[in-house]
Amino acid sequence: MAIETLPTNRTASHLLAATKAISDETRIRILHILSFGAFSVNEVVEILGMGQSRISRHLKILTEAGLIGSRREGSLVYSFLPDEEEMSLKFPVELTKLLLSYKEDLPSREKDQKMVHQILEAREKKSKTFFDGVAESWERLQEETLHPKLYRSWILQELPTCENILDLGCGPGGLIPFLLNKAKHVTGVDNSSRMIENASIHFAKNPSVSLIQTPMEHLPLSANSCDAVVASMVMHHISHPPTVLEEIARVLKPGGVFCIVDLQKHNAEYMRDNFADLWLGFEPELFESWLSNAGFKVESIGEIQTESSFKILTIKATKE
Repeated sequence: MAIETLPTNRTASHLLAATKAISDETRIRILHILSFGAFSVNEVVEILGMGQSRISRHLKILTEAGLIGSRREGSLVYSFLPDEEEMSLKFPVELTKLLLSYKEDLPSREKDQKMVHQILEAREKKSKTFFDGVAESWERLQEETLHPKLYRSWILQELPTCENILDLGCGPGGLIPFLLNKAKHVTGVDNSSRMIENASIHFAKNPSVSLIQTPMEHLPLSANSCDAVVASMVMHHISHPPTVLEEIARVLKPGGVFCIVDLQKHNAEYMRDNFADLWLGFEPELFESWLSNAGFKVESIGEIQTESSFKILTIKATKE
């Protein structure tokens, strides 16, 4: 006969807090909004058309109940739905999943989704406008700020010799000549049409190179078509990286290699204004969690020191 274990006071209080938190329509709407990604307080205010103090109070209740998490990006605080791996108590996450399984019946669903897409499109437009404007000078800007020579050798060392490599966020194609030493064919994708135009000047007549202008959340590539993928200094420009990681997992062959180079977490807010960064770098643990959820096995996580205040994060993962 099975013995029923009574919940501890801590567990019981979280059960009560979580169920009480979802008794409010606005808070249910916030959970639905955050299912599309992380949003700042000001963005949630814009989506819901309510006062900031009111929204902040609702976010605090949801956070204290364990239903949402938050992270700071300089002066901005973003709220998000945590994964089970991030939570010591699973009930709040399971409760959110249950609610969202009835997404079609949630209050103000269509209105909120429309506003969410407007916010995401505005982010995308800002990023695309910036990169279209700096396409001709991008290689020089990178040399001055991010020192690509420091991490290029790491990428080439970790990549296998193979048939096809995908260069995610290829820009004007600065990495492509080096990748051609590792693969018979390189596909470069970027959301900036001007970046692709500049890359085409050098590679349009090269049968070993394909260039595609596309949002990185929707890659026009077949499943299991790439042997390796490189994301070099691109993820901090992406609104919701987990979506892109899932797309990379789709196009990468089982056992395929994924090399990520990006900035470690920092507080240099001028990068948001000067380089259209959406993320002020990343904590390794966060990326490791995203990769695990997308079906990757992390092989190594490292750090490259630069002469500037920035540290470079390197991650090698394989598709399981």
